Amino acid sequence: MAKNIQSNRLTEQQKESQGAVGIFGEEAKLHDMEVGEISHFVIEHLKKEYPRLSFRCRTSIKKEEINEALKKVDSELGQTLFVPNSSIIPDGGIIEVEDDNGNWRVVLVSEAKH
Repeated sequence: MAKNIQSNRLTEQQKESQGAVGIFGEEAKLHDMEVGEISHFVIEHLKKEYPRLSFRCRTSIKKEEINEALKKVDSELGQTLFVPNSSIIPDGGIIEVEDDNGNWRVVLVSEAKH
C-alpha cells in the first residue's frame, strides 16, 4: 500500500515538473546553485565562529547510517523499509562537525522546497 502511494506521488511530481525538464532544466540548475552557495556560506561561517572544530560537507548520506544512529537512541527506530542501500541526497548537502571522539555529527541538512 505504502509503495503504491509513493509511486503515485512520484508520478504526479514528474508530470508537474515535466519529467527531465523539471529535474535538469534551467530553474532546477539555478536552484541547486543557490542552495549550494548557502551551504558553502554556512560552513565558512561555522569555521570562522568555531575555529577549533572541524566541519565537512557531504553530498549524501546512506539510510543505513541514519538507521544505525536511530537504533542507538531506541531499538524500535531505524527500520529499513524498502531499499537497504539507498541514500538521501539533499540539494545543498549535509554539514557535519567532528566531536571529541572523532565521530561526525550532522549539524545541517540543506534542502529547499522547489
